[in-house]
Amino acid sequence: MSSQQKHRIQVPDGLRDVLLEFSIAYLLEQPGDVIDYAVEFFSKLQENRKTTMITAAEPISPDESIMSHEEGE
Repeated sequence: MSSQQKHRIQVPDGLRDVLLEFSIAYLLEQPGDVIDYAVEFFSKLQENRKTTMITAAEPISPDESIMSHEEGE
């Protein structure tokens, strides 16, 4: 048995998913610079995650979701 077979690395599902998503987007868009594209891609992904977390953390009462902006004033 070789040393490579003894030390198999398990790739977490989350990492596999995000790398697959990145790879597909990269191949579809075919940008000139892979590093610049990766920085932009992962920055947007991080910003979307932050926005989602903030939105999910804001409690909304049932009345707020029904009232229009004008009714609330």
